[in-house]
Amino acid sequence: MAATAAMDRLPLLRRLAKPVIAVGTMSLTAYVGHFLAQSAWPGSGAGTTTSWVPVLTYILTAIVFATIWCRFFRRGPLEYLLNAATKPAKYIR
Repeated sequence: MAATAAMDRLPLLRRLAKPVIAVGTMSLTAYVGHFLAQSAWPGSGAGTTTSWVPVLTYILTAIVFATIWCRFFRRGPLEYLLNAATKPAKYIR
């Protein structure tokens, strides 16, 4: 609650947090992207890598992708598909 109040009262803080907010608006896309990236990363597996490179690469990629995507679209790609798939449910009784 304090973070929300701070965002409302401090426009500079909101501007600085925009990349993180962008990732939050497309969390499903970020989760699936993380899963796919982890599966595709060479030598990945449970406990096989001791490097921070995969984690930092994923974080940077997710932030850049989400920031650019949010400049043009309201929802993430998977969030848009989920919304389109569930929209007809409001007509089912």
